[in-house]
Amino acid sequence: MATVQHSALTDPNLHEPKGASSAATNNIYVANGSGSGTWKKLSPPQLSGITTNGQAGDTITVDGAGNFVLTGTPHGQVHFYNLGTPYTLTYPSTFTKVAPTTTAGGVPSNFTEATTARLTYTGTDTVPISITYSLSVDQTSGSNRDLIAAIYKNGVVDNGYSLITTTSSQIHNMVGTTVISMATNDYIELYMLNNGANGNVRVYAMQLNAIFAGA
Repeated sequence: MATVQHSALTDPNLHEPKGASSAATNNIYVANGSGSGTWKKLSPPQLSGITTNGQAGDTITVDGAGNFVLTGTPHGQVHFYNLGTPYTLTYPSTFTKVAPTTTAGGVPSNFTEATTARLTYTGTDTVPISITYSLSVDQTSGSNRDLIAAIYKNGVVDNGYSLITTTSSQIHNMVGTTVISMATNDYIELYMLNNGANGNVRVYAMQLNAIFAGA
């Protein structure tokens, strides 16, 4: 019988890789760098350019240079609603935090959804976050007042201003948005100002949302 080198075998005579007969469906063979390997599911570090498993909520994207990269997609939300007993912000003659007891959205990723009307970023990557909000408000002065809302990051105004003019018992909606770079433990809140001589602000509904910019 003639001796045939394995490298000379043609396709019909080639056998499956070692361990294929017992490998689970959709597993791949991963070399261990020392002449052997195992059959298993593909994990992030087995992709070119990725060295860790990342964190919950990450997605895999490309960097344009032949590598894969992990990109976080954090998001979170808090909200408040009470038509009969609105939250009262005592005459905010300077920008003052809107602080009703809020309810968590319930499906956060890399955000803490606090009952204190605050969203805190808990991810490890510094990422751009799109912040949006809405407020349903009136004021108690009896005369027209300009009410201003804004997004604050870590207790400092960032952007997302909105403005209405309203008198008592006229409920208006205010909305705003901005994109903010957020690092671990940065937090977002809403602040309001009554630009008139007096008048408490009543908040009937509030939503504060954060989502990865580009998600």
